[in-house]
Amino acid sequence: MSKYLNVFVQEKFESNGEEKSNYTKVGVAFPHDKGDGLNLKITPGISVSGDLVLFPPKADENS
Repeated sequence: MSKYLNVFVQEKFESNGEEKSNYTKVGVAFPHDKGDGLNLKITPGISVSGDLVLFPPKADENS
């Protein structure tokens, strides 16, 4: 697993009769240093509701 995962809120919408998704980054998740699990850090000032989706960073993102 990468050093961290980006955390996004998934927003579904319809475009031309097709269901699509938009992802808004709301924070990052890091593995615990004490076993299984993750620490989730939400960007300050963001209100989050709905489904959260975690993805590894893209190759061009800084770690």
